[in-house]
Amino acid sequence: MEEIKNVQELNDEQLNEAAGGAGQARWISYTIVRGDTLTKIANRFAVSVSKLVQWNNIADPDHIVAGHKLKIYTNR
Repeated sequence: MEEIKNVQELNDEQLNEAAGGAGQARWISYTIVRGDTLTKIANRFAVSVSKLVQWNNIADPDHIVAGHKLKIYTNR
């Protein structure tokens, strides 16, 4: 899949592939809690850290803030 910078440009097939390809994937909203890292969140929802960064326009992946919400496309 070619690099797409804007998640709104993704079609359903590309979104499903990004979410692990198991079908029935959907957008969810996740509120970051104290102690979370993008790696922990990515593992929990079976997505990559790079996808979380892309989908949420995160400037500094090493600095996330408890209480902020993330958009996640997942089949979990």
